[in-house]
Amino acid sequence: MEKKIYLVGGAVRDRLLGLETYDKDFVAVGFDADDFSHLKLVGKDFPVFIDENGCELALARVEKKVSEGYNGFATQTKNVTLEEDLKRRDLTINSMAYDELNDKVIDPFNGKADLEKKVLRHTSEAFVEDPLRVLRVARFRAKLGYEWKIAPSTKVLIYKMKEHLKELQPDRVYREIEKVLDMQDSHLFFETLFELGVLDAVFPSLYELTTLKEGSVYHMENSCFIHTMMVLKNLSKESRLLKLSALYHDIAKPSCYRIYGNSAKHDKIEIVEPLLDMQVPSKMKKRMLFIIQNHIRVYILDTMKPSKVAQFFESFKKDRRLLEELILFADADNQGRICMKEKKNLPRQKLLNCFDLISSYSPKSWIDSHEKGKVSSEAIKQHIHKYNIDVVKKEFF
Repeated sequence: MEKKIYLVGGAVRDRLLGLETYDKDFVAVGFDADDFSHLKLVGKDFPVFIDENGCELALARVEKKVSEGYNGFATQTKNVTLEEDLKRRDLTINSMAYDELNDKVIDPFNGKADLEKKVLRHTSEAFVEDPLRVLRVARFRAKLGYEWKIAPSTKVLIYKMKEHLKELQPDRVYREIEKVLDMQDSHLFFETLFELGVLDAVFPSLYELTTLKEGSVYHMENSCFIHTMMVLKNLSKESRLLKLSALYHDIAKPSCYRIYGNSAKHDKIEIVEPLLDMQVPSKMKKRMLFIIQNHIRVYILDTMKPSKVAQFFESFKKDRRLLEELILFADADNQGRICMKEKKNLPRQKLLNCFDLISSYSPKSWIDSHEKGKVSSEAIKQHIHKYNIDVVKKEFF
């Protein structure tokens, strides 16, 4: 077998689409591991090397499903042809290779034609062996846009895989979601899973949002899911944190409507947290839950007692960025709905001014005015809170 190295996968696809390529993967046909002993070996289950340019180079391989789970594959690298290596890949648009020496695209599965027709199509029946590929199909559609369609035969195959999607490991799912949240059209990922009829298998709580139409003058959308997607669109260029907050800010509404007959308590952490259906990192989850807990409260501060408003500002623990994130999110939530009432705008500058005055205050001079050792920590706490109330009365009301 002739020894040859080809550029493969996403780099070939993006090159044909005219997109910038950041990562390049190569496949080595006719080689064995000893040929690359001078390179850093990083693959555990099969040989993958890092070349002098930082690119990945793998031996051509075929895989066979031999047991359940993510690691249940047997891999063979001896005498594997380029076409056999490409056939194991997920989509036809990712199953092309490029011969750099001869400036030639190798395309045994008509990926170039699918690129031109803007179709996402599975390369072979081996697609079913890894249910994570369903999430990748949705991710590619979010990356490439609404005009891209999923081939009917691939839709059928994906629906047949529905039960296996429930077996996906939470950490693998979240790694895919991180990539999705970095995209401008993150909402299209979740909308695609819903269109494919598999959203409930991977994200059951998000699916529940599709079952509730509020029908209030404040929410005239056909479902809570549609509102959630509208908010996500409004945050298209924002952080992962704000997009996760969008996904889960109304997650408790279906259960609250069925328990209380309205959306009361849908912002309570103890109700929201058990409904999270992805493995959000703990630090980000804490900030996300804080935003969810306060996304209604920030709009009704002018109806609350000054002491409660002071407590609201104190709860940020001088984290100004967190308040800015809450304001960004609350504005996106406010705009992401069909409403028969006039939408109330947040007094952004007033909120930030109040926060700055409260968070910058030092009680040192007040403490120094008392006899040394005579001021308890509780008295200091009460003094600061009283000061904060006075700031709220003067600056907010």
